[in-house]
Amino acid sequence: MKWPSLPTRPRRRLRRLEGVLGTALEVQLLGDTATCLDAAERALLAELDRLELIFSRFLPDSELNRLQARPGQPVQVSPDLAALLDQAQHFMTLTGSAFHPASDTLAKLWASGEPEPGELGRVLEQMRRPLWTLDGDQVTLHTDLGLNFNAHAKGHITDQAAQAAFESPGVREVVLNIGGDVRHIGRKTVQVGVEAPGELADNREPLLFVRIQNQAVATSGHAHRGAHLFDPHTGQPTAAARAVSVLAPTCAEADALSTAFCVLQPDESLAMADALPGVGVLILGGLQPRSNAFWQHHQLPLTPL
Repeated sequence: MKWPSLPTRPRRRLRRLEGVLGTALEVQLLGDTATCLDAAERALLAELDRLELIFSRFLPDSELNRLQARPGQPVQVSPDLAALLDQAQHFMTLTGSAFHPASDTLAKLWASGEPEPGELGRVLEQMRRPLWTLDGDQVTLHTDLGLNFNAHAKGHITDQAAQAAFESPGVREVVLNIGGDVRHIGRKTVQVGVEAPGELADNREPLLFVRIQNQAVATSGHAHRGAHLFDPHTGQPTAAARAVSVLAPTCAEADALSTAFCVLQPDESLAMADALPGVGVLILGGLQPRSNAFWQHHQLPLTPL
């Protein structure tokens, strides 16, 4: 008699790495065997390394830095960089430039104190001009302002790395957290904690939890990196006490929108989130938290203290 084979119990793995994209990485994997989880880890890390060589502002020979060394010249770029530039242009247009890849220039101006009005005005004038022209895989930069896509490149990389791990045979679930950008892929829902604005602490409890499935959550504000968010329209720092979390279909979208919603007024942010499919927003730092219906649908009930 041949006995039927019993289904194997899936393996679960949690891995944490420091110094990934300048921050910490935490990944949870669920798969059929330890071997398939090993393969998924390798695929995830290989995709991270590959994309960092394209998008990094810190690696001198990254594709982005090579492009920025040639303003005014048509340059053929990789499909990955072309896709990132196309995404960035979309988010700039969608948010009325509240999301702006040249905002890092403002951070540098403010690094040693409030800049002179004339100097600030010259930078803002440059920021109002077209930054690049994208024609297929040909890019021509029209500015010598430093471009920094961290406000959504980290989210884009998180999406791609999570997908690379999930496509490894035998993998059932992936939850990837890179510096607070969280992407889930799989059949079951997972809970993601959201912190309140303020000083960070390793043992700090989340303020609340949201339930996601095949979705992403990202948070922007001054708590993690100090004052680094600026209004591209005025050149002034955004409200220091505000923190914005966005739930969206991808980390790239959540990352870009959470940055833009730190610039826009809360009413504008809530209205924009409501107009976008699958986007929820939570705004903290005012007298009362504010969120739209999509966020509220995913937020878990608060437990009384």
